[in-house]
Amino acid sequence: MKHLPILLLPLAALAAEPAVELEPVDSAPAWRISVGFRAAPEIKTSARVDARAAAAAAGGVLRPAARGGTSASISSGGGATSATTEDLGSATSGTTEGAALAAAGWADDKTRWNFDGGYIDMDDGAVPPVHGETQNWHFDSAADFVNGAIRARTPYDSTTTSRTRTTSTTETPGSSSTRRSSSLREEWGDGLGGSSDETAPGFELRLDRTVWEAGRFGLDLGLGWAWYGDIDAYAIRGRAYSAAATERRTTAEVPSGTRVTTAETTTSTRESGTVTTSIAQPEFTDPDDYVNNDGSMGGRVANVYDPQLPSGWQMPVLTISSDRFSTTVERNPSETSSSTTVSESDVIGPARTTSSSRTTRRTVEVRSEGTLSMQELRFGARPFWKATRWLSLRGDLGLLAIRSELETDTRLSMDGAQVARIRREDDDWTLGGYAGVALDLAATDALVFSIGAEARFPHKNLRFDDGVVSGSIALAEWSASVSVGWRF
Repeated sequence: MKHLPILLLPLAALAAEPAVELEPVDSAPAWRISVGFRAAPEIKTSARVDARAAAAAAGGVLRPAARGGTSASISSGGGATSATTEDLGSATSGTTEGAALAAAGWADDKTRWNFDGGYIDMDDGAVPPVHGETQNWHFDSAADFVNGAIRARTPYDSTTTSRTRTTSTTETPGSSSTRRSSSLREEWGDGLGGSSDETAPGFELRLDRTVWEAGRFGLDLGLGWAWYGDIDAYAIRGRAYSAAATERRTTAEVPSGTRVTTAETTTSTRESGTVTTSIAQPEFTDPDDYVNNDGSMGGRVANVYDPQLPSGWQMPVLTISSDRFSTTVERNPSETSSSTTVSESDVIGPARTTSSSRTTRRTVEVRSEGTLSMQELRFGARPFWKATRWLSLRGDLGLLAIRSELETDTRLSMDGAQVARIRREDDDWTLGGYAGVALDLAATDALVFSIGAEARFPHKNLRFDDGVVSGSIALAEWSASVSVGWRF
């Protein structure tokens, strides 16, 4: 608000009598009030999330009691303990994520794709073959065509089994050993951000007064006010942090004597999910061109050299190329199970082994949106030249004050529950200038239509930071307007 007195000076100057008399002034109407539409394009916003700040603000950073390594203790002295661990290997069964991606993705030498509920075969019997096109394809449901692309699914499910053997030999009159270990796996969403390039539409009101006119030339002074509708500056949604901390503890109590303990551990990890392949087909605009009467789509060529289609079926051409293929992976939570078989020999007295493990998982999600609103005040001179009675060319230059207000709303969720919300409003005044041209068309002596454009200078970036999301907004470097005016 510190600039408000400065911004009120043009209004006072326009209303007051000029200090120096400008001659001559035409007896035609000297005042004009205009209303119209103004658009300010190329308002560019760039925003990014500080993943570490988001995790800290949500209180979601995991820190295990111990990270890695092992420890052991002997409760009674006089003996020695040795242990060896042997890796017995691992094996994977089923379809892995990599294999599903290879089957569902693009390859230059690939001629057929089989999906869950459909297929694409580049051999459709055309002589000579048409590179990149085929009619030999089919999907069981036309609902798989979404937003201009075919969505094909390839599920995968694999299990990896690994085995280890640990042999411990203890010679002691009595002992107790405890092994502790911990691990932490963290992933940060360091590339989380968003950007936009928007056009601000607005309403403009102007008041001008002719202060000098001679023949076809003249000069107007005026001021104006413009209000722009809210702009969705940016929208970000994603995962800033994920972690899994595992703590394990194994305690073995051995009485007096010598004991040889063999422990075989089998660990199975199951990974499953779905690879979704998107095949863009912007040519498919009318469902009647590709949807069959049974709800499927595609021709499903039975004999590529003599294709026969059931009644009500279509045989559209499918265009296939590398730039039309894209794949995404939807992963199910992994499932891990383990079992340990312990065998003992040469033990005097009973022995006991206990083990426990605990895994803590943590995720932090960020959802942030920014809304920009603007108003303008301007004061300037508008020299004009009348080409004819109904056509005029006007210059437009002067001072411009832009009030911008950015509202940001950042929400942090931990493990699916909202834990923090940051709302902030930043407003600023930007002072500069403008220079442009306009064309006036007079429908009558009182009614005038106008169209014009202007450049704005100097250019300024607005910066914002709420502690988690930061970025900048580049205001428009030019604007255009159309208006209708009334002279009186």
